[in-house]
Amino acid sequence: MAEQEQPVAADEGLEEETDEEPEEVEDMFKIGETVKMGDLVFTVTSARWDEGGEFYGPETGERWLLMDCVIENAGDKEDVISSMIMFVLYDEEHYSRDQEFLAETKGNLDGELGPGRTMRGEIAFSVEEDQSEWEFIFQPNIFGFGQAIYLITEEDVN
Repeated sequence: MAEQEQPVAADEGLEEETDEEPEEVEDMFKIGETVKMGDLVFTVTSARWDEGGEFYGPETGERWLLMDCVIENAGDKEDVISSMIMFVLYDEEHYSRDQEFLAETKGNLDGELGPGRTMRGEIAFSVEEDQSEWEFIFQPNIFGFGQAIYLITEEDVN
């Protein structure tokens, strides 16, 4: 069976070779950090709250958390991006949270991404008001590269 490629920080492997042990990649990433998984280079650039609009808004006791993300295809073949399949958010009690499609997002992370192209968009989730920490997971290939886990805290959200 082929060994699975693990997520690595985007700048890993660019240092000069030394006799030192290679540094292990952190288990959790933070907003602003970039991870390369296969041919995809992924960054969570920011997180913000959305209050909803005149007709739609979070249910009582909940709020909408939006992640602004950038994906670059560093490969030589097109890749299909699906926000419903590749992204999940877990709350501090380890429950997955529903994506919120009524939130007002900028762009989206769905569609074909050609070689050398970049896609940017926001993904919204409905979360409970009394929680303050989440794990945002990017899993570009359910049969391969593992997961990039971003720890998002209340302090990270604008």
